[in-house]
Amino acid sequence: MKRFLFYLNRLLPPVLWMAVLFYLSSISNLKAVADPQQDELLRTVAHFLFYTAGYGLFFRAFLSKKANYILPLLLVLLYALFDEIHQHFVPVRTFQLQDLLVDGLGACLGLIILQEQRLVKLIGRLG
Repeated sequence: MKRFLFYLNRLLPPVLWMAVLFYLSSISNLKAVADPQQDELLRTVAHFLFYTAGYGLFFRAFLSKKANYILPLLLVLLYALFDEIHQHFVPVRTFQLQDLLVDGLGACLGLIILQEQRLVKLIGRLG
């Protein structure tokens, strides 16, 4: 039972993150604000930040004694691709390479943040 709760604690957050994104991607005419330029900017920033957070959730899910930075990145990029393919089948939504690129950049920022954080901790232990 303890092992089940451990895995639930690790895997539930990224699964919920994917569910929220899937839900938001299913909304046909999702608009944050009325102005098209502001809406595009807000949606781009949201994509970036959602995938930065997603990387952190997947990193935590697969964290072990040895940090694996590549597996979470691949999983997040795979989900970003799935999300864009899913949007292709939603009325009024489309597959956009720009969104895929922004998602990937957001995930890379998550990777950089976590690498820097671990580096700072390591230097702190050495000094």
